[in-house]
Amino acid sequence: MKWRYVLLTLVVSLSATTLIAWRSGWNAHADHVNALAADKKDKANKAIQPVEKKAAVANAEARVIYRTITRDVVKYVQSPDRTVCQFDDNAVQLRQRAIDAANAISGFDAGSVQGK
Repeated sequence: MKWRYVLLTLVVSLSATTLIAWRSGWNAHADHVNALAADKKDKANKAIQPVEKKAAVANAEARVIYRTITRDVVKYVQSPDRTVCQFDDNAVQLRQRAIDAANAISGFDAGSVQGK
């Protein structure tokens, strides 16, 4: 009878030890995978930072140019002769400034706009 308890205790303790070792190994593997994912995320963030800075600068430049052009365009649209298609020197200059501004924005993939 005593040997049964000893054997049962031995089996239970070996099972518990095996379970604890398995859980420890699983947790170590999970920590390793999480560390690899964190390193990969950090590398991706470092790689994209220069691109984001360049896009932010280009976006800020485009925004200022956009506001300048909008003021002049509104002036021509509100003119009572807006249906007449004869452009004066100011309108031609406005168009050329818009083309130059669009070509000056760096950081975007679109090709340049053709002027006359």
